[in-house]
Amino acid sequence: MNTTLTAQGPEDLLAAVPVVLGFRPEHSLVMLTFDARRTFHARVDLPPPAQVDGALPELREILLSPCLSHGVGRVAFVVYGDDAVVAAAVAAELVPAFESAGVGVLTVLRAHEGRWWRVPAHPGERPAGPTPYDDETHPFAAQAVFVGRVTHPSREALRETLAPLPEHRRRMERLTAALPESQAADLDRVLEIVGHCVDESADPDDDEAALVLQAVTRVDIRDAAVQAVTRDNAVGHLRLWSHLLRLAPDPQVPDVAAVAAFCAWQAGDGAVAWCALDRCFAQDDDHGLGTCLAACLTRAVPPSAWEEVVDDEMEEPQPTRESA
Repeated sequence: MNTTLTAQGPEDLLAAVPVVLGFRPEHSLVMLTFDARRTFHARVDLPPPAQVDGALPELREILLSPCLSHGVGRVAFVVYGDDAVVAAAVAAELVPAFESAGVGVLTVLRAHEGRWWRVPAHPGERPAGPTPYDDETHPFAAQAVFVGRVTHPSREALRETLAPLPEHRRRMERLTAALPESQAADLDRVLEIVGHCVDESADPDDDEAALVLQAVTRVDIRDAAVQAVTRDNAVGHLRLWSHLLRLAPDPQVPDVAAVAAFCAWQAGDGAVAWCALDRCFAQDDDHGLGTCLAACLTRAVPPSAWEEVVDDEMEEPQPTRESA
């Protein structure tokens, strides 16, 4: 569900970050974008102090490239961490590069343990702070609760929502191993189970879950599962595939995680998509669908791009028997 937040100062920016990310970041560099054809927000891990000089050029390219692609007019940076030297290095690297590329920098803030500092971003600016802030009681937090957006206390807490459930996974290992191949190849049955669970907001029973988990390793069935996802039903599909990911035995994890990541992308939840891809790449660092989705997320490709691809494919003339 989309939420419009109007920030008018540092406290508003800091309160917006956990709402748009879905969690409260730590040891991170966050970029908020404004005045674009389509605004987006990004978070990257903050490099260790000893590695910051070597890592910043790559971070600059990772953050600047999608801004240029989407016509971003202005950005704000928030450095989450206790090291003022690192924050200053971030500002020194990013601000000139962005502004020379035509992207204005509103501010660079550093936040740590409920306090914020303004990091000088332009000549003549002086550091400011520390100033206390509380993003948990801010009106943005209340607005997020009202529209049903969940904010996790950390990225690790968000990752835990996709973590394996050992007892359930052992049960799935037994059931998938005993499943006849003919059942796992039943595309219609798989789509029937998925459709019912999404429509009814229900979890599959053990036999149904085993069937879907075993079947989704087939490319044609995985593709059919992806094609069943739309912007309107993506949240329901994400709920189902996140549940299945927690049950999945190791051989099924990459495919299930990639489908869950696709659902999260279509639902507009990039943080969950990345967490799902973490699980995918932990088992298969060259997974086809996972790699494609990672590229889309890195480039801030909007979920609507998938609808355009599907529409284009449906409009292409289908070959007749004679011309095939």
